[in-house]
Amino acid sequence: MSKKYAKMLYKSPIGPLSLVADDHYLFGIWIEEKSDFEKGLSENDVTVVESHPILNQITSYLETYFKEQDQDLSGLPLAPVGSDFEKRVWNYLRGIPFGQTVTYGQIAKDLQVASAQAVGGAVGRNPWSILVPCHRVLGAGGCLTGYAWGLEKKAWLLRHEGASYQENKK
Repeated sequence: MSKKYAKMLYKSPIGPLSLVADDHYLFGIWIEEKSDFEKGLSENDVTVVESHPILNQITSYLETYFKEQDQDLSGLPLAPVGSDFEKRVWNYLRGIPFGQTVTYGQIAKDLQVASAQAVGGAVGRNPWSILVPCHRVLGAGGCLTGYAWGLEKKAWLLRHEGASYQENKK
């Protein structure tokens, strides 16, 4: 028997977001038009709901975020998914303050990992975008690189927070 999830749609300034949770944890946040949309779920696993205790809490967090207010997200009920390495990286991401950025290389150094690319892979598999702020991670020299939802959305989120970054030169 497959696990059942609840889903709410949230209309954000960067596009419609799908919020999915079970009875205890937020499973993921996705933007509708991207290829990783609801990765790992089938239509039979998900029921659209108007209200849900976990998703109502997540909606409240997102409302606060889009009002340009920082908040303590340490109590987020995140699903226990991912490898031990991914969990270490995602936990690090949760500690990046609103409006600040770090580089993949800095995360690798801080976590004593030999490869910034391995860090990039873990950052890219973060299922809780915005709330576990992978958009605050930049390439070397503060360049805007890599974001599952597209660089234009990453740039929007960084501008929204007042964070500085370098545009990629073509």
